[in-house]
Amino acid sequence: MNELVFEINSNEEIWELFDKDLNSIFIHKFVPNEVIQWWKTDLKTQSGTEFKNLSVRQMEMDVQTDLSGLKKILKLNTNQLRIYQFEKPISDTLEIDRLPEKNRNQVLKQNGLKHFFFVDFEFITIGSFELDFISGIERNPKFEKRIAERKQRLTE
Repeated sequence: MNELVFEINSNEEIWELFDKDLNSIFIHKFVPNEVIQWWKTDLKTQSGTEFKNLSVRQMEMDVQTDLSGLKKILKLNTNQLRIYQFEKPISDTLEIDRLPEKNRNQVLKQNGLKHFFFVDFEFITIGSFELDFISGIERNPKFEKRIAERKQRLTE
């Protein structure tokens, strides 16, 4: 797994980093509202039970979406995101938290993972099984100076 870490100014600016040929997006432990407060929402369960006008807080969920949905999520400018880009939707039985740490990347790769993007406040960590993908990001005019500065600070 090839990785790259650098500073970002907002989640919206990282949109161009995603592989537009891969339309299966998985966001692990997505929190749609980071402020701990109550808000109103409707909820429909898989069995068809509907709850109208619920008050909820601290909701956390795994989300499967496409690039269009990802673009909307990035506009929320959430402080922490765990975004995985797959070749295909992940199966119902794949749970990242239950995978052993030592072979997690290999299992995810076997399930079609190509790249991941971990946003932690002002930093992004990008991982990919494809070195060319990482090299392309390093050459991106918007980010290449930030990447070079970060690498230099780490070697000093």
